[in-house]
Amino acid sequence: MSNTQLTPTPDYIIQASTSCLPGPLLYFPKKAFVLMLYLICFTVQVYAQSSCNCPTPSECKPCAGGISQLTLRYNGFFPALVLIRDNGGAIFIETLQPSEVFTVSGQSNGKFAANQIYIFANGIFSAEIKVNCSMEFDPTASIGWFTIMGARSKDGGTLCCTASAGDAASPVISGCPADIVIAATSQCTASATWQEPRAEDCHLKSFTSTKSSGATFPIGTTRVTYTATDASNNSSTCSFNVVVQDKSAPAVSNCPAQINIKAGDNCKAKTTWTPPTFTDNCGAVTVTSTHTPGSELNIGTTEVIYTARDNAGNRTQCKFNIVVEDSSVPVVATKPEDVVVPADGNCKAAASWTPPTFTDCSSVTITSSHKPGSIFPMGTTEVTYTAKDKAGNTIRYTFDVTVKSAAAPVFSACPSDVLIKTTELSGAEAMWEPPIASDDCEAPVITASHDPGTSFPIGNTTVTYTAIDQSGNSTTCNFTVSVQLEDAELSIPQIITPDGNGVNDAWQIENIGRYHTNKVVVVDRWGSVIYSASNYNNDNTIWDGRDASGKVVPTGTYFFTISVRSGDSWIEKKGFIEIIQ
Repeated sequence: MSNTQLTPTPDYIIQASTSCLPGPLLYFPKKAFVLMLYLICFTVQVYAQSSCNCPTPSECKPCAGGISQLTLRYNGFFPALVLIRDNGGAIFIETLQPSEVFTVSGQSNGKFAANQIYIFANGIFSAEIKVNCSMEFDPTASIGWFTIMGARSKDGGTLCCTASAGDAASPVISGCPADIVIAATSQCTASATWQEPRAEDCHLKSFTSTKSSGATFPIGTTRVTYTATDASNNSSTCSFNVVVQDKSAPAVSNCPAQINIKAGDNCKAKTTWTPPTFTDNCGAVTVTSTHTPGSELNIGTTEVIYTARDNAGNRTQCKFNIVVEDSSVPVVATKPEDVVVPADGNCKAAASWTPPTFTDCSSVTITSSHKPGSIFPMGTTEVTYTAKDKAGNTIRYTFDVTVKSAAAPVFSACPSDVLIKTTELSGAEAMWEPPIASDDCEAPVITASHDPGTSFPIGNTTVTYTAIDQSGNSTTCNFTVSVQLEDAELSIPQIITPDGNGVNDAWQIENIGRYHTNKVVVVDRWGSVIYSASNYNNDNTIWDGRDASGKVVPTGTYFFTISVRSGDSWIEKKGFIEIIQ
């Protein structure tokens, strides 16, 4: 803080005049103290609130004809009853306060009676003042509890007074500046100027200030104080604030651009970013944000705001968007099953179902190809539901509505069984009239296991006609085609020689292989079974003359029965065979 000395503006200026003549004024013999009032004229300029009553130069006169009026100041510490008298008696009685200034005048002849006056305070003698212009005295001295502040003579007019007479008031400072608010420069300081205030007093000794106009001030509030002090050490101050404000907002760099990210299965997403950087020309900044890197965000657009504030409250923001995109298609939560309904008399039907439901991260719009209660034709119709979310992701769910005929097709004129006799072991062709099938709502599809004219083997064969309508209802027409041989064409050898020479060692029955169902039995002359076999085929099932124990039977005559099946009938051949070893 500086202490600047200013040029004071005095309350008054005292200037000696050569027109005044010195002479004796007061004399106090009891005090052995002489006060001389030199008749020196003073030029006095009195400003506002000055209590100095010094005369102007034109009014200042030498003492002549004796003192007619005195102006005094009571210097006691407590109130006092003051009595002043001259030879004519009491001329002033009044209770005075400390520092109170008062005036006392002479008698009606224009001056005091006798050459002196006497002053008493609370009944105690305090001072004697000569009032006949006969003695010189010092006008700055105090007399008892009183100080002479001014005087007039009967024939000379106003007398001089001391410079500090009556100066109990503090200096007056005018034009004190109001608070000054200015913006800081980039260096965080500012130069402030103002109109200097004025100090006014009867005798101004100094006028100082802590800062001068044009000084440089830091950020914040600086108190500037002016102090005015007069010769009596009375002082006054004038203070105001110089407020240097930081008007510059923090600077931001590396503010992120928009971030796009896809949501996970939980319809949210986490993402990271590099936070922006804030700087300020006048100190640190405080940074806050609505979100931090790694925050989990919902689907949609989230605005992230970083706010930086400096110590002055200036604010800068960085804003950017994070867009969490919905990339998942809706999920089918509940699914209607396929619907099967019977047709009515018009071969149609109304079908109902509980519509499917869908879940998604956002709301979905559902459309369908059909509504519950719709009328469907015969057959199978695919019903499609489509769910689309706000992001445009789409899923389709389909199921079938099948309208079926309740009745199965009906065959008319189903052929009866067919019997064919043949002498051909390969079988025979069979003919018949195909049956006719009908349905209540649609023409059925007819399939057959055999067609007329097909060649059938020896035996019984079932022919099946099947009629199926579009609803899957079916019915069959069955009949049997039987092919029978009129006689079995077997060539049966009458002799075998199982001697192991490889010639005629086994019983080869010609054509028996045509009859897959057969039986061969050989017995001796006593009827005992020597050999028995089914499905005789001249290969792995063949008789080589051995009995059940595996021994070749003795030479002799043996008897056989051969049975073959033709259709539903059995044909038997009987005879004998010779075994020769």
